[in-house]
Amino acid sequence: MNELEVDGEVNEAVETAVPDILYSDAPLNQVTVLSARLPRWNDPEHTSLNLLAVFDDGSATFGEVPFTASPADAEAHGRELFQRAVAGEFGDVLEPTAAMLHALVEAKVGQASAAATVRIGELQAELATLNDAVTYSLATAQQLAALPTKQTALDAWCIYRVRLSQVETQAGFPARVEWPEQPV
Repeated sequence: MNELEVDGEVNEAVETAVPDILYSDAPLNQVTVLSARLPRWNDPEHTSLNLLAVFDDGSATFGEVPFTASPADAEAHGRELFQRAVAGEFGDVLEPTAAMLHALVEAKVGQASAAATVRIGELQAELATLNDAVTYSLATAQQLAALPTKQTALDAWCIYRVRLSQVETQAGFPARVEWPEQPV
């Protein structure tokens, strides 16, 4: 029981709502893997995997929880789980589902498209300034020389963004994707 002062009076009947696990004497980050099952790769490159695991941290055992493990995991038990799963200890590591692959590709398309949109905006602003200089007969020789190069770059980024939007139409999507080359 903890004491709590309310309106100047001490109330001794208040119990703490903080779980005992927070007050464990177990060293931090010492987690034991009790069991694991159903490993599945997160991506075709096999950089990480998901599985269901049961852990014990020395003070409590948690029920089966989904867990993502990788060889670069910040926690030792994550690296250990990855190694043990790859070694086949928890059964064959299944390939990612079509839905997982679709989500991965969509995320990658979204990131690449957002970056392309940023670059397109930058190039459009640069071209607008150059075109204003030409329109008002204020363009320097350097600005006039830069116009075709900037326009070519803008066109390349616009084409790249369009090709990104067409990734889903490729044969073999989402298992096989031919990514458009990002302009320089």
